[in-house]
Amino acid sequence: MTTDLVIERFDPAAAGFARCHDLLVASQLADRPGEPPLPLAELAGRWTRPLPGMGTAARWLGFRGDALVEVHFLEAENSGIGLTHIVVHPAARRAGIGGAMLRAVLPALRERGRRVIEGWQVVAGTAGERWAAAMGFRPVRTIVRQALVTAETDRSRWDVPVGAGYRLLRWMGAAPDAVLDSYAALRGAIHDAPLGQSDYRWPEWTSARVRATEAEARAQGLEQRIVAAVHERTGEAAAFTEVCVHPRRPDWAYQRDTAVAAAHRGRGLGRCVKAHMARWLLGERPAIAWISTTTGAENAHMIRVNRESASRRCRR
Repeated sequence: MTTDLVIERFDPAAAGFARCHDLLVASQLADRPGEPPLPLAELAGRWTRPLPGMGTAARWLGFRGDALVEVHFLEAENSGIGLTHIVVHPAARRAGIGGAMLRAVLPALRERGRRVIEGWQVVAGTAGERWAAAMGFRPVRTIVRQALVTAETDRSRWDVPVGAGYRLLRWMGAAPDAVLDSYAALRGAIHDAPLGQSDYRWPEWTSARVRATEAEARAQGLEQRIVAAVHERTGEAAAFTEVCVHPRRPDWAYQRDTAVAAAHRGRGLGRCVKAHMARWLLGERPAIAWISTTTGAENAHMIRVNRESASRRCRR
């Protein structure tokens, strides 16, 4: 049933973004109907300049079947993974197109030494989950996607004082030199968050890697904000949360990592830094309508912290 399928490597110079955008919007409406669609300008921007930490990317289009496959060749600790996202238009599903698209990219994955294919955008209970199972994929980790909808939030929930013995520090773009080393070590605290059976590994953070990541974000035009709790006695960063705003999508903020050092847990620091981040962010960017985040389903504590900050749960 796929004899008329023509698969071609996507060339940004050919300006085929509009067709791809239509495909992605149709797929999202079918699989994740509660989320605002990605704007065309944001899609084009991401595809011409991949997001920090995602490695190089390649894409193939399937014509006459309206299909797309996107592969990110992750780097460093995760250089064995080909992060793959296959999209088939809802009207063209169940015709073997997804399998044909997967087979078409296998040579590129092998060429780059990728021994594992992972997909992070398979929604539970949808056609994508059924297709993945039929193709031999197995679930290795479940993610909960949550969103704080600013118009629906009781902002009094953000009145969270910092605990005794700590002070708050915030910055945009570059960590202050005084906390750089402890901040780099603190970013490694997220290693405690389980990854299920995924082959993905958390980054090994060093001060040099922090600086390189900050520079990459600046080059992308990303607005990177950090709120940290600093332990007064030692002067070391004890907890932090990170939010990024993309220049092409000023109405949407992306909650990235949040971590609390093991020695400082149980003091409400995670909720505190998130609450202060929300106040700071919306105080300076009142047009932001959504703050989106993802959390491992097994991390009940962080999911609860997000709910206490008035986040609304979306579909898994």
